[in-house]
Amino acid sequence: MKRCIVVMMGGPSGEHEVSLASGRQVALALHGRGHDVAALVVGRDGAWSRLPVETLPALAPSVRDPGRAAVDRGQLAAGVALLVGVDAVFLAFHGRFGEDGGIQGLLQTLGVPYTGSGPLASGLAMHKSKAHELFQFHGLQVPQSVAVDRRAWQADRARVVAHVLQAVGLPLVVKPNQGGSSIGATPVARAAEVGPALEVAFGHDTLVLIEQRLQGTELTCAVLEEPDGSLTTLPVVEIKSRHDGFFDFDEKYRGADAVEIVPARIPRDVAAACQSAAKVAHRALLCEGFSRTDLFWTDRGPVVLETNTIPGLTPQSLLPRAAQAAGIPFPELMERLVELAIQRAERQAQ
Repeated sequence: MKRCIVVMMGGPSGEHEVSLASGRQVALALHGRGHDVAALVVGRDGAWSRLPVETLPALAPSVRDPGRAAVDRGQLAAGVALLVGVDAVFLAFHGRFGEDGGIQGLLQTLGVPYTGSGPLASGLAMHKSKAHELFQFHGLQVPQSVAVDRRAWQADRARVVAHVLQAVGLPLVVKPNQGGSSIGATPVARAAEVGPALEVAFGHDTLVLIEQRLQGTELTCAVLEEPDGSLTTLPVVEIKSRHDGFFDFDEKYRGADAVEIVPARIPRDVAAACQSAAKVAHRALLCEGFSRTDLFWTDRGPVVLETNTIPGLTPQSLLPRAAQAAGIPFPELMERLVELAIQRAERQAQ
C-alpha cells in the first residue's frame, strides 16, 4: 500500500549531520518502494523545513559544536503544521532532541504514527546510567561504572578524580551520559588523563558516565519486532577496532581502520547468548519496533554497554549490514518499520 511518509532528521544536537546522512538513506529507500516521501529537516536553530527527497544532498557524517539551540515555540508550532495529512513519520534523529523521547511524546500527543520506541523507552535508553540500573535488575551484566554530575566536578575536581579511580579503576572510558556516536567519549589508560577526559565529556552533557574499559570481543546485536509482538534478532556483528581498540566516531562513520564482521566470528552458543541479552535489554527498556544493543563478550559472558533506540542508518551503519546478512534488504526493512508504526497507532486508537 502506498503511504504518505515524512522522514524527520537533523535537530539541534551534536549528531545533526549523522542524522541527515541516516535520514537521506531512509527517505530514498522508501521513495524507491513507491511511497510518497518527503524530508522534514529540523535545523540547528530549531526551524522545520519540508523538502522533496530529490533535494537532499549526500553528506558525510561529521561532528560539530554540541551546543543545543533553544527551540522557538513559534517555529515548533509552524513545524507541526507540516505533519498534517501524513500516514507515518520515520524518525531518523540521533542524540538529544530526537532520540531522547521528546519528539516521540509530541507525535504521540498529536496522534501521528512514528517509527521506533515511545517516549519512556527512548528516554531510558538515552540515559545510560539509568539504563544500566534496569539492565542489572533484569539480570544482565554491565561494566563497573560511576556517574558524575558537573556541579560535583566544578566543586572539587581532585576529589572526583580520586573517586573515579577508586570506584572504577584503570583502564576506563569517560563518556557523556546522554548521546551517541562516541561523541565526547575518551578512553583513559592513566590517572593523569581522567581530568581532561571529564572536561571533554562535560562539554557535551551535565552528567558523565565513567565505565570500566572491558577486555574481550566487541559485538553488537539488533532486535526487530514482528507484527505479533515477538522479537527476532539479526546476526551478531563483530567490531575490530584498530584505533587503540576504541570504536570512535571516525571508525563508525568514515570507515577509518575499523573492521566490522557480519556474522561475528564467535561460536553458536556465544552468539545465542548475545542475542538473548539483546532481547532482554530491548524488553527491559520497553523498546518497540527495533533496537541495537552494544556489548562485549568477556570471560564473564555478555556484558551490555547500551541500547540504541534509533541505530545509525548510514551506508556504513551496523543495523543495515546485519539485516542484509539476514536476507532483509534495506528498503524492505525501512518499509517494515513504517508498517509496525502504523499498526501500533491503530492498536492505541482502539
